[in-house]
Amino acid sequence: MEMESAFDLLAEDPSGYGLKQLREELFGMRLDVKRAMDAGMTAEEMAVARQALAAVDCAEDVAARVHDALNR
Repeated sequence: MEMESAFDLLAEDPSGYGLKQLREELFGMRLDVKRAMDAGMTAEEMAVARQALAAVDCAEDVAARVHDALNR
């Protein structure tokens, strides 16, 4: 995929294709973190991994809200 900002993906995207792409990328990030957690981590690493998961969840929520705001 060509480097493109998340904003550019979401702007003027009434079909929702850009949002779908972004959600797929975030899902991949979530899977990577979960795999690493399942492989075993120290308590400190696990705390950081949980923060990373929370950040991915937040990013998905923000992306949906931005998409809605830009494509009303």
